[in-house]
Amino acid sequence: MDISEILFMLIVGVGMGFSLMGMSTAILFSPILVSIYGSKLGNGIMFVPFLIADLYVSYLYRNNYDKKIVLKLIPFSVIGMVIASIFANSISEDIFRKIIATIIIFSSILFFLKKYEHKLTKLSWLFGVFGGASSYLANVSGPIFNVYLLSYKQKEEDFIGTRAVFFTVINIIKLFMYIFIFKNINIFTITRGSVAIPTIFLGVFLAKKLLKIMNQKIFNTVVVLLGLIVAIKMLL
Repeated sequence: MDISEILFMLIVGVGMGFSLMGMSTAILFSPILVSIYGSKLGNGIMFVPFLIADLYVSYLYRNNYDKKIVLKLIPFSVIGMVIASIFANSISEDIFRKIIATIIIFSSILFFLKKYEHKLTKLSWLFGVFGGASSYLANVSGPIFNVYLLSYKQKEEDFIGTRAVFFTVINIIKLFMYIFIFKNINIFTITRGSVAIPTIFLGVFLAKKLLKIMNQKIFNTVVVLLGLIVAIKMLL
């Protein structure tokens, strides 16, 4: 692993920290990682630091989460991951890349449909299945679940806590699927993903500070638009 890879993974770690706080940066760095390492390895590299960071944020916000929402989403999300696992090993890299790009575009569109949020709480099955599939295939389910969770109009701390606990449970389940089915957790992905772990905590710290001084809606809009540009490029 050369210096450029190390520096890139350190930057990705900061982005992961922001993403864990609900700031949607995963749709920006996820396609970049996939374009560099390929779909399987890119997802494997992201997985380990995300799991560790989710555990950390879940601990920080352990008193701020809605158990009912978590339990409502998990069954549908597992169904989505199982469906994705059936097709993940039987499609080409090019098709896989296009699927990931499509998921990112769909997630971005959902982001701009927040004005319909009062109706979204009834669509846990849709968000769960599609979010679970996108989590398994591309680790870009954050924006999808963000839209659903925001529809409950929770306080910021409760939103972050519910999100973190949910993703911790999903990622623990996904760990076994990645090891035994997708087979993309290995020395290569672990060593590269581990480089990002220290800066994830920096990203979480910076995100907490930024959320206090800036409008998160503006920040997320910029990030989503940048993700859309990357995704469109992946489709072409």
